[in-house]
Amino acid sequence: MPINFDGLHEIATEADRIAMHYFMRRNLKVESKVDHSPVTQADLEIEKMVRQAVKDRWPNVGVFGEEFGDESDAAVTRLIVDPIDGTRNFIRGVPFFATLLAVEHHGEIIKGLISAAYSAERWWGARGSNVHMALYRSRWDEHQIHVSGIARIDEAQAFHGSLFGCEATLTPETVIDLLSKTVRQRGVGDYYLHMLVASGAGELGIDFGLKPWDKAALKAIVEGAGGRVTDLDGGFSLNSDSIVSSNGLFHDEILGILNQSNQPQN
Repeated sequence: MPINFDGLHEIATEADRIAMHYFMRRNLKVESKVDHSPVTQADLEIEKMVRQAVKDRWPNVGVFGEEFGDESDAAVTRLIVDPIDGTRNFIRGVPFFATLLAVEHHGEIIKGLISAAYSAERWWGARGSNVHMALYRSRWDEHQIHVSGIARIDEAQAFHGSLFGCEATLTPETVIDLLSKTVRQRGVGDYYLHMLVASGAGELGIDFGLKPWDKAALKAIVEGAGGRVTDLDGGFSLNSDSIVSSNGLFHDEILGILNQSNQPQN
C-alpha cells in the first residue's frame, strides 16, 4: 500500500500549521460555494498543500477533496480529503475543527487520520487494526483507544450534530426520540462526536447533511477501534448524507428507532 501513516502524519502537521495561521483572524476571507456552504482561505490552502504532497510522495494515488473535486482518473487508491471539517466552527471561532484524511483502495476505506489543530488531538487507524490517539502538545503522548463496553441504550451517552436547520434530518422527531432513551446527550457535531465514540467516551453518534469527505476517515477510525459505522439503512455509502456510529453493541436498535417514521402504521 503506497500511503503510509508516516506520510499522512507529516501532511496533517502541515495542515494544522496552516489552520492555526488563519484561525481567529479578523480579516479571514470567506466565500460562499454553489451549495451555499462556506469556504475560507485555510480550506483552499490546506487542500492545495495536500494535493501537492500526494503528487510528490505517491504519484500514482488519486485525490478526492471537498474544494477541488476528484482527480483520481484510473487510480486504484485515492486519498479523500476534508481540509477543514467544521468550517462554520472555524469561521465563528469555535475550536472544534479538523483535517480529515482517508485512504480508499479498490473502493474500500482502509485507513483514516483526523487531526484537530486547536486541541492538538490526533486519531489514526486502519480497518481491522488498532486505533491510536495522541495529544501532540505533550510530545506525542500516544495511546490506543477502543469503544466502550456499555450494551444498553438506557445506559448510553449519545452525541449528535444539528437537530434543526440545513445540517439536520427532515425528521428530527426520530432523533429526539432516540436521544430521549439515552442517559445523557451532548450536541458536539462534526468529526468530534464520532471520535468520542471511538475513544469510549460515549456509545453512539449521529449526524446528517454530510458529504463523502466528511464520512470516510470516520468510518476507518471508529471501526478500527471496534465500533460500527453505517448509514440510516444499515449499509454504508460515501454518497449518503447520514452517519451513525456506535460501539456496535446495540447498533441495530439505534437504526430501528431512527427509521420508525418509515415503518408502516397499523
